[in-house]
Amino acid sequence: MNEPRRAGRPVGPPETRPVPTPPSFAPTARRERSRTASGGRPARRRRGGQRLPERAIVFVGPMAAGKTSLGKRVARELGIPFVDTDAQFVRKYGPIAEFFVTHGEDEFRKREAEVIAHELAEAGARIVALGGGAVIHEGTRALLAQHPVVLLMTTQEAVLRTANLSKRPLLRDDPTSWGRILKERRPLYDAVADVTFRTDRATKDQLTERASRWVAAQGRKAWRERNRTQEKTPSPEPLKESRSDD
Repeated sequence: MNEPRRAGRPVGPPETRPVPTPPSFAPTARRERSRTASGGRPARRRRGGQRLPERAIVFVGPMAAGKTSLGKRVARELGIPFVDTDAQFVRKYGPIAEFFVTHGEDEFRKREAEVIAHELAEAGARIVALGGGAVIHEGTRALLAQHPVVLLMTTQEAVLRTANLSKRPLLRDDPTSWGRILKERRPLYDAVADVTFRTDRATKDQLTERASRWVAAQGRKAWRERNRTQEKTPSPEPLKESRSDD
């Protein structure tokens, strides 16, 4: 004997078999693929609601202090582009060492400053890493006054221990040159820097987190100052209609 049917359910097969609705897949938001100018890995998407400076954040420091490697990591963490001005120079003028030999340091600094000025003029948040000697140029230092600047510092011992000397013939041929050059340039670094991180005293993950937090804080600070300025600016009074009686 058949089991009784549920109350309210019609007896017999349904007149039409319901057609199942195919699953609907909302298009996944594409992650912004901000490739670095030097062909680095794509950046992560910027965290929702995160306010960052709407201009370049600049990394400066001595040779082999980690400007490029840490700059790329911070850019990926924040979801913004990364630019290495040395790589941009090479793309435009060829190897830096050869340019030095052919044209001299003065011409190199002039062209380097032009490359840097072009990159800093780009709107929007991005990490821009400069070559170790870029701060020598007075015009570059003047431009840096308009940007958040991160100074990365380390020691000669740490550089000689971790740097690939085959790619840095200056250090390979004269290891003590690093310290002498830093002594000459240190006042210029300090003059342009807003914050300093020691790359020889923390892991890459720790440095990435600290630098990313600092950059985000600069964005929040700029946003608050902009709002405060707008609140203090009085609204213009409506123009009164003037009448002249003839």
